[in-house]
Amino acid sequence: MSEVGAYLRDNAALRAAVGVAPGEVLEACPLGSGEHNLNYQFEAGGRKFVLRVNVAPQPFHENQVAYEFAALQALAPSGCTPLPVYLDDSPAALGKGVIVESFCEGRALDFDNLQPGDLDCAVRLMADVHAVPVAAGCPLHRPVDSLRGLFEECLARFEIYRASAFEDARITKWAERFIKAAERALAASRQPADGNRIVNTETLPSHFLIAEGGGAFVDWERPIIGEVAQDVAYFVSPTTTFWDSDFLFPSSQVDALVEDYWRAVDGRFERGSFDDRFRAWRMMTALRSTTWCCRALVDYSRPDAHKTQRTIEKLPIYLSDDFMNLVADECFA
Repeated sequence: MSEVGAYLRDNAALRAAVGVAPGEVLEACPLGSGEHNLNYQFEAGGRKFVLRVNVAPQPFHENQVAYEFAALQALAPSGCTPLPVYLDDSPAALGKGVIVESFCEGRALDFDNLQPGDLDCAVRLMADVHAVPVAAGCPLHRPVDSLRGLFEECLARFEIYRASAFEDARITKWAERFIKAAERALAASRQPADGNRIVNTETLPSHFLIAEGGGAFVDWERPIIGEVAQDVAYFVSPTTTFWDSDFLFPSSQVDALVEDYWRAVDGRFERGSFDDRFRAWRMMTALRSTTWCCRALVDYSRPDAHKTQRTIEKLPIYLSDDFMNLVADECFA
């Protein structure tokens, strides 16, 4: 906190970007942290802002904060994402770089305490973001086949785990079973011609802020240009909902939510290959979680590893036979 306070006090470019009056003291308070960013809230000139300090980059790019800043610029027409205000990717930045963005009001979606209209709000926010046209020259990562790209990413994580001293034969057996099923689904799925939307790729409930008259879709550290099926599949996956809650979508509710999503899209883009790829995306989402947990056994073995309390609590559960059985039934049956 002392470093953040000094950064807000001494960074003239940041102070100019937020329109702070000369001599005004900017006081920050912790807003929450994830695996890749530490977040702080502060006020300047009567407006609220979020300062995001990157502590670990995401895959496929080296400059995390510049990438996320570009994503927020591309998504601004949606009207439901944070507005980018300031970027610092210099050697003097905190951590591995800093973004300042507008603060979005609302309460985080909570699957354990769903209120009427919460899921409708979340799918509407997804639809509104997905409907933003991708501008020419958009710098976001555009995989040739995002489904195959995620599969290969999962394999790379798994190989790091297999080559480590932390391999567990029981966990390896589950992961290999999921890999084979996902590989079959990938082989049977046609590469789409319509994967041209900006997708978040990590549609966690905490990324959806529910507010009267709208809400916001936040946390854009790993977007790509790809298929909307990826975001919808991630949102309903047990590997997603259980991370923040004890909630699991019944199969009938998954089908209903998919149709609610397409009603929210309301013809702004075509359904295209969604139905052909959705099942494969559900498998790949579950495989992503499983291989992430495998690699986490390696990464979090370091004494200086950055990890959250939720990771400490949930990781053993995700790697248990009971949870693996649930994932097999829900996503790979």
